[in-house]
Amino acid sequence: MTYFKILSIVLGVWMVLGGAWAAFSVESLKQIILKVYPEVRPRWMPVVGAGVLTLVLWTWVEFAKAASMENFVVTLVMSLGLVKVAPMVFFYKKSREFLMALVGEPLAFRVVVLSSASVGLALLAMGLFF
Repeated sequence: MTYFKILSIVLGVWMVLGGAWAAFSVESLKQIILKVYPEVRPRWMPVVGAGVLTLVLWTWVEFAKAASMENFVVTLVMSLGLVKVAPMVFFYKKSREFLMALVGEPLAFRVVVLSSASVGLALLAMGLFF
Protein backbone atom coordinates (compact mmCIF):
# COMPACT_ATOMS: atom_id res chain seq x y z
CA MET A 1 0.00 0.00 0.00
CA THR A 2 1.15 3.48 -0.71
CA TYR A 3 1.40 6.31 1.78
CA PHE A 4 -1.77 7.95 0.49
CA LYS A 5 -3.84 4.77 0.61
CA ILE A 6 -2.84 4.12 4.20
CA LEU A 7 -3.41 7.75 5.17
CA SER A 8 -6.83 7.93 3.53
CA ILE A 9 -7.96 4.65 5.12
CA VAL A 10 -6.77 5.66 8.59
CA LEU A 11 -8.27 9.16 8.37
CA GLY A 12 -11.47 7.81 6.83
CA VAL A 13 -12.02 5.22 9.55
CA TRP A 14 -11.22 7.77 12.25
CA MET A 15 -13.64 10.34 10.83
CA VAL A 16 -16.45 7.82 10.25
CA LEU A 17 -16.14 6.36 13.75
CA GLY A 18 -16.07 9.87 15.24
CA GLY A 19 -19.21 10.76 13.32
CA ALA A 20 -20.98 7.60 14.45
CA TRP A 21 -19.96 8.29 18.02
CA ALA A 22 -21.30 11.84 17.79
CA ALA A 23 -24.56 10.63 16.27
CA PHE A 24 -25.26 8.07 18.98
CA SER A 25 -23.52 9.45 22.07
CA VAL A 26 -23.38 13.25 22.06
CA GLU A 27 -23.21 13.56 25.85
CA SER A 28 -20.14 11.35 26.26
CA LEU A 29 -18.40 13.23 23.46
CA LYS A 30 -19.21 16.53 25.20
CA GLN A 31 -17.66 15.24 28.43
CA ILE A 32 -14.48 14.20 26.62
CA ILE A 33 -14.24 17.59 24.89
CA LEU A 34 -14.54 19.31 28.28
CA LYS A 35 -11.70 17.17 29.65
CA VAL A 36 -9.43 17.52 26.62
CA TYR A 37 -9.87 21.29 26.33
CA PRO A 38 -9.72 22.77 29.87
CA GLU A 39 -9.75 26.50 30.64
CA VAL A 40 -5.95 26.76 30.49
CA ARG A 41 -4.19 25.54 27.35
CA PRO A 42 -2.69 22.08 27.99
CA ARG A 43 1.08 21.68 27.70
CA TRP A 44 0.67 19.00 25.05
CA MET A 45 -1.17 21.29 22.63
CA PRO A 46 1.95 22.80 20.92
CA VAL A 47 3.47 19.32 20.62
CA VAL A 48 0.37 18.03 18.86
CA GLY A 49 0.36 21.11 16.64
CA ALA A 50 3.99 20.48 15.67
CA GLY A 51 3.16 16.84 14.97
CA VAL A 52 0.25 17.77 12.71
CA LEU A 53 2.42 20.35 10.92
CA THR A 54 5.10 17.70 10.36
CA LEU A 55 2.54 15.22 9.01
CA VAL A 56 1.06 17.82 6.66
CA LEU A 57 4.49 18.86 5.37
CA TRP A 58 5.46 15.22 4.85
CA THR A 59 2.19 14.67 2.98
CA TRP A 60 3.00 17.59 0.66
CA VAL A 61 6.48 16.13 0.05
CA GLU A 62 4.94 12.76 -0.82
CA PHE A 63 2.42 14.51 -3.08
CA ALA A 64 5.27 16.26 -4.91
CA LYS A 65 6.86 12.84 -5.52
CA ALA A 66 3.69 11.17 -6.82
CA ALA A 67 1.25 13.80 -8.01
CA SER A 68 -2.22 12.53 -8.89
CA MET A 69 -5.78 13.67 -8.30
CA GLU A 70 -6.41 11.09 -5.55
CA ASN A 71 -3.23 12.09 -3.75
CA PHE A 72 -4.22 15.74 -4.02
CA VAL A 73 -7.55 15.06 -2.31
CA VAL A 74 -5.82 13.40 0.66
CA THR A 75 -3.24 16.20 0.79
CA LEU A 76 -6.01 18.82 0.75
CA VAL A 77 -7.86 17.12 3.60
CA MET A 78 -4.63 16.97 5.60
CA SER A 79 -4.01 20.67 4.96
CA LEU A 80 -7.52 21.51 6.12
CA GLY A 81 -6.77 19.56 9.29
CA LEU A 82 -3.83 21.87 9.88
CA VAL A 83 -6.15 24.85 9.46
CA LYS A 84 -8.31 23.35 12.20
CA VAL A 85 -5.39 22.66 14.58
CA ALA A 86 -3.46 25.92 14.15
CA PRO A 87 -6.03 28.17 15.91
CA MET A 88 -6.13 25.75 18.84
CA VAL A 89 -2.37 26.16 19.24
CA PHE A 90 -2.07 29.90 18.70
CA PHE A 91 -5.49 31.23 19.78
CA TYR A 92 -6.53 28.68 22.37
CA LYS A 93 -9.02 30.78 24.36
CA LYS A 94 -10.99 31.96 21.32
CA SER A 95 -10.92 28.51 19.75
CA ARG A 96 -12.10 26.87 22.96
CA GLU A 97 -14.85 29.46 23.28
CA PHE A 98 -16.02 28.66 19.74
CA LEU A 99 -15.82 24.91 20.37
CA MET A 100 -17.81 25.16 23.61
CA ALA A 101 -20.47 27.24 21.86
CA LEU A 102 -20.66 24.59 19.14
CA VAL A 103 -20.94 21.81 21.72
CA GLY A 104 -23.72 23.79 23.41
CA GLU A 105 -25.83 23.62 20.24
CA PRO A 106 -26.59 19.91 19.69
CA LEU A 107 -27.94 20.26 16.16
CA ALA A 108 -25.05 22.38 14.92
CA PHE A 109 -22.57 20.04 16.60
CA ARG A 110 -24.11 16.99 14.94
CA VAL A 111 -24.14 18.69 11.55
CA VAL A 112 -20.44 19.55 11.80
CA VAL A 113 -19.41 16.10 13.00
CA LEU A 114 -21.62 14.22 10.54
CA SER A 115 -20.32 16.32 7.65
CA SER A 116 -16.83 15.39 8.80
CA ALA A 117 -17.93 11.75 8.83
CA SER A 118 -19.18 12.03 5.25
CA VAL A 119 -15.78 13.38 4.15
CA GLY A 120 -14.24 10.48 6.06
CA LEU A 121 -16.47 8.02 4.23
CA ALA A 122 -15.35 9.49 0.91
CA LEU A 123 -11.69 9.21 1.99
CA LEU A 124 -12.24 5.63 3.10
CA ALA A 125 -13.88 4.69 -0.17
CA MET A 126 -11.13 6.41 -2.12
CA GLY A 127 -8.45 4.59 -0.12
CA LEU A 128 -10.09 1.22 -0.62
CA PHE A 129 -11.12 1.45 -4.27
CA PHE A 130 -8.57 3.72 -5.99
